[in-house]
Amino acid sequence: MRAFPPIRVLDALDLPACSDLAESRSWPREPPKWTLLHDVGQVFGVDAPDDSGLAASCVLVTFGSVASISMVLVAPRYERQGLGRAITAQALAAAGDRVVLLHASTYGRPLYESMGFVVDGGCQGHVGSFVDDGGPGASPGSLSDVLALDLLAQGVDRRPLLERLGTPFVVDGGFAFGVDIGHVTVIGPVVAESEEQARALIRGVARSVPGKVRVDPDFRFPGLIEWVRERGLVPGALAPRLVLHSRLLPGDPSLRFAPFTRAVG
Repeated sequence: MRAFPPIRVLDALDLPACSDLAESRSWPREPPKWTLLHDVGQVFGVDAPDDSGLAASCVLVTFGSVASISMVLVAPRYERQGLGRAITAQALAAAGDRVVLLHASTYGRPLYESMGFVVDGGCQGHVGSFVDDGGPGASPGSLSDVLALDLLAQGVDRRPLLERLGTPFVVDGGFAFGVDIGHVTVIGPVVAESEEQARALIRGVARSVPGKVRVDPDFRFPGLIEWVRERGLVPGALAPRLVLHSRLLPGDPSLRFAPFTRAVG
């Protein structure tokens, strides 16, 4: 097996190489998302032995008792050499005794299941130009409107993330953000007490931004999934959520209509 440089924690200067690595796997370039993940978490990387960028990456974000792993990428020329497993294991070690979750691709799921992750729900990305149905829409609010609601939904304090997402859109009992991640505006997290509230939140954000939007409705809300498709958003690959050793996630799942992104639930 090829000898690779040791896994290291990347800094801001490495982030362009992360986008290059993502592009090599036919993922979109998302510099703002990489910067956000670096700001709120740890980005691990392995330098390519040929001195050409990164051979692998992985992101760990922790909030209280919960950790999420994402952006596990291996350059095509170095795949099937154990890098994905090694860098995921590094993130798990850094997570300690937290409840660890991730959203898996079809390609990555067997690896994660072999490491003890078990399917526990999931979501599906939908991207497109929002076709407005004229229904009620949420209005801009303030961070103070959402902190307690997010804590109730997630069971952990995520203020370092939320305060970086810009202006929330709010309804009584719910909120959502719209965040430009480089090629599309992500609508999420969508936290609400009802599907009607979730629709109003998505409308409010979609009406306020140019271009395409993305929302990843949770599998538990098939009515919302059908509605976003009717609104012109095209479904992508399924993204099952896996939790290490089937541990219970904190918070109230009935309020979690969509994550911020798969990288941070």
